[in-house]
Amino acid sequence: MRHLSAIVLAAAALLLAPAAVVAAPPVNDAYLASLPVDNAEFTATADTTEATTQPDLFNPSRSGQPLGGGAPETTNCKGTAFDKTVWYDLAPQADGGVAIRATGFATVVAVYEWSEATSQIRRMVDCSTTTSADDLIVDVRARRNYTIQVGGAGGAFGLMSLKVDYFPDRDRDGEFDALDSCPTVPGIARFDGCPPELRAVPSINYDRVGGGIRITRLVVDRVPKGAKVVARCSGCGSQTVTARRQGRVTLSRMIGRAVGSGGAVEVRVTMGRTGSGTYRFGATGSSFTWPVANGRLGTRVARCLNVRTGRKERCR
Repeated sequence: MRHLSAIVLAAAALLLAPAAVVAAPPVNDAYLASLPVDNAEFTATADTTEATTQPDLFNPSRSGQPLGGGAPETTNCKGTAFDKTVWYDLAPQADGGVAIRATGFATVVAVYEWSEATSQIRRMVDCSTTTSADDLIVDVRARRNYTIQVGGAGGAFGLMSLKVDYFPDRDRDGEFDALDSCPTVPGIARFDGCPPELRAVPSINYDRVGGGIRITRLVVDRVPKGAKVVARCSGCGSQTVTARRQGRVTLSRMIGRAVGSGGAVEVRVTMGRTGSGTYRFGATGSSFTWPVANGRLGTRVARCLNVRTGRKERCR
C-alpha cells in the first residue's frame, strides 16, 4: 500500500509540475529564413543558444522544409572560427555605407552579396571579429542584395543585440547624404559634398563706337588649368580657349569686335570632370554678361552654371 501510495503521489506531482520548455533555434537560423533590415536605423535581438550552422545553405527552405543544392555555410573570418549563426538581409535603394555592430558575447559578423536570380552567395564583402567593440563598416551599392551573418566566435552564444545603420550616398561621391549639402550632385568633402565653384575674374576694356562699343581688351584671371573659357558677343562671333595652365586667359581674337546697342558680351568659364583631384566631378561654372546700350557696357550680371546641365542658376 505504501508503494502504491508513492506511485500515486509521484504521478500527481508530475501532473502539477510545469511543462518543460523545449528550446528552439532562432527564426532566422537558416540562410533562406533571413530577416529583412527594413529601416535605416535597424535594431534586433536574437538568442543564439540553439542556433546552428548549415552544411547546405539551401537546407532547410524558408518554411523549414527539407531542400538542398546550396554551398556550405562559411564559418571562418580571417582565421577565427565561429558558429551558431543567424541571418539578416539588406537591399539598399541607393549607394552608401553600412555600419554593423553585434554585442552580447564574442560575435563575428560577415557581409555577403547574393544573387536574386539564384539565391546563391556571390562573394564575401567583408567580415569582422571585433563587432562587440567596433562597427564593421562596408560600402554597398544600390539595387544589389546583401546578407549579414552573425555568429559566435569559438563557440560563444547567448542573447545577441544587432544594430545596423545605413547611410545613403545618392550621388556616389563618397559623402553620405546626411553630411552632404548637395546630396544629388557629386562633389567633394572640402566643399561639404558640393562641386567646387570656379572663381574666375573677367576684365573688359572698350571704345565707344556710335551707340555701341568696340572691344579693346578681354581677359579672365584665376582660371584653373583645363578649364574652358568661351567669349561671345551679339552679332560678332565667339572665341573658345582651354587653359593650359592656371592663371590668366587672354581672348585676343575678340579684340576689335564691335557690339551694337541692345547687344551683349558674355564670358563663360566651365570645368569638366578630371577624374581626380579637386575637379574630379567637374565644377560649378561661371557666366558673366555685360549688356550694351548708348555706347557703354551696363552692369555686369554674374551667374553660376550647373555642373551637369550648364544652365544658369543663382550661386550658393
